[in-house]
Amino acid sequence: MSQKTSSRIRESLYDFHKELNHDIAGEDEMLARGLRLIGERVKADRIGVFLLTPRRRELSLQVTLHSGLLLEMVEEIHLTEESGLWKLVHGRKKLQSYSSPHALLYVPLRWTSGGDEAALGALRFERVGSRKPFSAAEREFARLLSAELAQNLYRARVGQARQRQLKRLEALTDLAAVFASSLRVEDGLKLILQGIVHHFDLDRARLYLVDREQKNLRGELSVDVRGTARALREEMVPLGDENHRFARILRGEAPDAMMKHYEERVVHVPLAVQGQKIGLLVVDNLISQEAIQGEDIGLLRSFAGQIALAVDNGRLFEEVQALSLYDSLTGLPVRRYFNQRFQEELYRVERSREPLSVAMIDIDFFKGINDSFGHQIGDEALKLLGVVINNRLRKIDFPARFGGDEVLILLPQTNAEDAAMIMDRLLNDIREIRIPVPFAREGEVRMSASIGIASYPEDGRTAKELIARADEALYWVKSKGRDAVAAYGAAIGGRSGPGRKEAS
Repeated sequence: MSQKTSSRIRESLYDFHKELNHDIAGEDEMLARGLRLIGERVKADRIGVFLLTPRRRELSLQVTLHSGLLLEMVEEIHLTEESGLWKLVHGRKKLQSYSSPHALLYVPLRWTSGGDEAALGALRFERVGSRKPFSAAEREFARLLSAELAQNLYRARVGQARQRQLKRLEALTDLAAVFASSLRVEDGLKLILQGIVHHFDLDRARLYLVDREQKNLRGELSVDVRGTARALREEMVPLGDENHRFARILRGEAPDAMMKHYEERVVHVPLAVQGQKIGLLVVDNLISQEAIQGEDIGLLRSFAGQIALAVDNGRLFEEVQALSLYDSLTGLPVRRYFNQRFQEELYRVERSREPLSVAMIDIDFFKGINDSFGHQIGDEALKLLGVVINNRLRKIDFPARFGGDEVLILLPQTNAEDAAMIMDRLLNDIREIRIPVPFAREGEVRMSASIGIASYPEDGRTAKELIARADEALYWVKSKGRDAVAAYGAAIGGRSGPGRKEAS
């Protein structure tokens, strides 16, 4: 190459550099402008820009310059290892030239700086009507122009990636703050997972939490690309499971072959607080098959500590709150919580005119159980009563431990007749309770209960009135021999005027 030609190439490269860097909005604009500028400097019928796909196994055509027009065309070239184009893209060849079916020249799009390198793709130059190969000077000039374009393309990508990461970091920080202010942990988890899927362009995010006994990893929530949330409570993984990959990840074991196969599209992020594993965040792109970028994985892992702390604090708050609202022995709500719900239901039925009933339950001869077999057996009786009640009742019903061995049950949308049927079934369940006691006459203690029912509005219109009527119906049952169910109106009030003053 003559000195004059070299000088001309250097000047053209300098002009190319200045024009390429003038007010570029993004990668697409840079490729379009770069292609036009290269087309002005290299004689070719078509020039195409190919970029490596995220999985780096294909070259995908982005845009083609043909007769001065920028065209979007679809073409992919699969790269087999050690092929000519594979070596070109990965820096082991300077160029690839063909003369059939017409003159073709491939030059690499590679960023280099010091000892660092990055393969971005390739440029293809074509002379459709000629088999005459590109000259040595043309090949070298095309290579230098491609290298300059690659430098600018890489810097643009880095700048865009930093902006994306900054926005994602700000979004994640905001999500953590929103979670901390959420009234319910489940609502906060949903917001965080929806934010992760949206800001990281993922197909799905799933969250699993370790139970307080540190024995199982339980599914909590899954959010898909549309933002739809789905509970995962049916999923449970014993932490001691030798084969399940989730348990192996939390134990810090090496990934298996399946995990390695999907490592570009499925990312597992352990959540820990002060070295204690509390859960696992799993994100994936199994539908789109798009690779999850390394910088995104790094940001998720760095943010995992904030997620874990927010989740752990939220769970602790709910547990403390639950301790104040639920009885630790029976697992039923406490009287204060019941009173609150009762007032809410009364307000609702006053407007809707729907029926409402309340039932009071008292274990028969409970004092005798305590006196004869000890308070541990009495506690077990109360505990089993709570289990039976929770298993038998409908989702809309609301039970509570009223005091001692008495339980109140709120039965929305239920009249006296239906309430009696529900309580009859519950009483049959109570009769099936068996508590093993070796020194008891039959080797076990059996249970029964007396149940009284009052209904709105015929038996009363306030919580105080309805509870009093249910209590009267319960003691009517006890006076008749216990182990039965009675509604106030049918047993005492006669339904002709059960709420009358003389009946109170």
